[in-house]
Amino acid sequence: MPERASPPQHHTDRGIVRRRVFLETAVNVFCERGYAGVNVNAIVNEAGGSLATLYTQFGSKEGLFLAVLEECNARFASALCPVVDHSLGLGDGLRRIGEHYLRQALTIQSRRFFRMICAASAEFPEAAKECLRVGPNRVAETVAEYLRARAGIERVAFSDADAAALAFFALVRGPHQYRAILDDGYDLSDAEVALHVRAAVSLLLNGAVTRG
Repeated sequence: MPERASPPQHHTDRGIVRRRVFLETAVNVFCERGYAGVNVNAIVNEAGGSLATLYTQFGSKEGLFLAVLEECNARFASALCPVVDHSLGLGDGLRRIGEHYLRQALTIQSRRFFRMICAASAEFPEAAKECLRVGPNRVAETVAEYLRARAGIERVAFSDADAAALAFFALVRGPHQYRAILDDGYDLSDAEVALHVRAAVSLLLNGAVTRG
């Protein structure tokens, strides 16, 4: 039986591009309208292409939505990674990370994303739990690596770097992320962000143990 010929490269590239266009459009539409308020035909109309192609790429509206959750988590994590600098001391490094993280959390897109997760959690409880588990953990793992690296250099110790990283982000979020999710008009100035993060860093480092 003759072997099936591989698809031409340009067909494969076109499929990758089409998937990316659908996903980019879906991220914006789902975050703006929520899962229940979206009809896939609206995504096709905005992105171009065909409904058949969308279903080939994602299988269903649910499959597309789950891909959107994964994409949003990946974006938030990748946005933080460039600001994690292992050459910076703990005080400066954590302030840099914390300020960037809080500003990201207060963006309109982040607010819409968390609202979307909350609204969809009843219909997709496991997906929502996984999204909220994986997203914060992925970001915290990056910071835990930084804490471990700097602890050896600065002769301090954290009893559990992973727990310390999660606690740090909880301190940085404080009440601000939740207030922002409930109120699009809520915002912080750069000075307010810096002051809040400085306090969070101080609390975290006060819990570190200085080694002799």
